[in-house]
Amino acid sequence: MSEVLQVAKALAQSSDSDLVRVVGIRLMPTSSFSDFFDFASALIKPQNISGAVSALTRKQIIAFSNLLSKSTTKADLASLDAMANMFLVLKLDDGSYKPVEAAVTAFKQIVSAKLLAELIEYKDTKAADIPSSPGQADPQAGISAFETVQSLTELVIELEQNYVREVGRGQVGLPELKRISLHLGRDVEYVRLLYALAQLASLIGVSDKRWKVGSQYLTWLTNSPEQRWQHISKTWVSLLGETSAAELATAVNLRSALAETFPIANEGFLTHMTKLTQLAEMIGLTTSDRTTSWFRPLLEGKLESATKLLALNLPKTQNRIIVQADLTIIAVGPLPTDKELELRRFVETERIGVASTYRISTLSVTYGLETGLVEQDIRALLTELAGTALPQPVDYLIREAATRFGRLVLREVPNGTLIQSNDQILLTQILNDSSLKTVSITKTSESTLESRFELDIVYYLLRESKYAAIRKDSKDQVVSSWRAAGSNESSLTKTSSVIEDIQRLRAHDKRLGEAPEGQDIVRQIEMAIKTKATIWVSLQMNGTQREFPIEPTGLANGRLRGKDRQADCERVLPLASVTGIRLG
Repeated sequence: MSEVLQVAKALAQSSDSDLVRVVGIRLMPTSSFSDFFDFASALIKPQNISGAVSALTRKQIIAFSNLLSKSTTKADLASLDAMANMFLVLKLDDGSYKPVEAAVTAFKQIVSAKLLAELIEYKDTKAADIPSSPGQADPQAGISAFETVQSLTELVIELEQNYVREVGRGQVGLPELKRISLHLGRDVEYVRLLYALAQLASLIGVSDKRWKVGSQYLTWLTNSPEQRWQHISKTWVSLLGETSAAELATAVNLRSALAETFPIANEGFLTHMTKLTQLAEMIGLTTSDRTTSWFRPLLEGKLESATKLLALNLPKTQNRIIVQADLTIIAVGPLPTDKELELRRFVETERIGVASTYRISTLSVTYGLETGLVEQDIRALLTELAGTALPQPVDYLIREAATRFGRLVLREVPNGTLIQSNDQILLTQILNDSSLKTVSITKTSESTLESRFELDIVYYLLRESKYAAIRKDSKDQVVSSWRAAGSNESSLTKTSSVIEDIQRLRAHDKRLGEAPEGQDIVRQIEMAIKTKATIWVSLQMNGTQREFPIEPTGLANGRLRGKDRQADCERVLPLASVTGIRLG
């Protein structure tokens, strides 16, 4: 069997978590893969395999060398399993290991005999253990963890309330990065890294050229700060892998430990290591590269122990806010999760942190009313948290926003979007607003404007221009995009994620074995011919199901010609009778 087919078979048999990790480490573009053969072909490309070899740890380098010299020891098995999960080594049915040829070539080019001797000597003389951090980094790391959890929450809520376009291939535009950085009081690079962390943690993703919330969004919002931290810390560990995590568990300085653990890192993996250290600072695993007291238990798989240590250094929640006459709301400390979520339904963020500042406006109240809140709900929550009567300007704003709710309605039509209102002055203002020229709004009647652009684009642009527009469906029901409020908006689509791409590849693989489409059959046969591989071909013959191990040699006129390795003869099989194909 060719190496591509062997790797494809190993991919199909691997767990979802193993595939997600190899995609993360090897930066694989899963959305462009049609099947596991595409995945396998990409994995063993020289440039890709060279990058993966450069990411081997000291123990893995020694284990790989022992495998090549056929002197594998029991101590190498964990490292060989880890490399099998990275598809540098194939684990055979009998439990033995076979190196991928492309990995052997890259290994010999990167690891010299002198370097290997130094690594073996280092292994023999290395101290059994490294003293763990005494915890000086804990207080600052606890604040960093809290602020990152809070920033991620702000990011996902922002994506529910704003239309953020994908720029290039999976990138975020600079204006959007600057807008979020202003809210968070951070620089643009921090926000860029925040987007990367949120995507890795499946909190956000891209769909229809737009950034949207991801599969873990609702779980994130309902979780406590400690549970949210657990989620992102597990994401970080998954980027290392269990074997590498175990080797780094006793590190005192993460950056130095990474350099020692991965001695042959090339430029590509050095970039990955830099990202790991930056993320470690963000999520509170290190402070100035110095590890925290919960770093070791986390990397040793003791998640609950790590969380308990972290919790001691998180700011304590409180149930009080200050509502001011200038329409600002100050939370002097972090709010409980349920209260924070309710408040965020009808306020805008001005500054987020241990002490946060929000602003209530006609637009923000309208958004809350869209999610199902009523005027009394908003007043009750603010009064409860403030402990006093609301200032008159705030009271007036809430009442006015509730009274004017639904004055500007958007509806989806086949040719675009209708903008409806009985307020002709408002419609004239919208028609003449230069910031809305990009959506080509025209007047169709005294109470209706029309745009040829889709509903969501018009809605979010109007909101961005401070018009309190709402959307209604064909049943005249208000549409809310905030899923945390129970939205069932039909226009919501799933974001593209690695795990969804993997499920698509599995579905394709299953269909290929059970009821393959004609194009699937031809593709697999052509791949087998190209790589001189053996495939098992199932076909219906005279009312019975038969299976042949075929090494295909030709494909023409709807017939497959190949050698039957079992019967030691040549066969010609009609494609129309083929019911399934699987790897040999």
